[in-house]
Amino acid sequence: MERFIDHCCEECFHSKDTPCEQFIECCLSGPLCHENEECSAKRIAIIDKLVHSPGYLKD
Repeated sequence: MERFIDHCCEECFHSKDTPCEQFIECCLSGPLCHENEECSAKRIAIIDKLVHSPGYLKD
């Protein structure tokens, strides 16, 4: 998983045909549909990468 839109693992069902209703929240603090420390760590890594990007805007 390199981007938020990538599936974190086989348990993720989010797709164009079956969108997750909590997709944004899941990306920022997930996964929400299952418990997996590896998936959580991958999401945190993506967030950390974005936070340190010059294009990231934080209020």
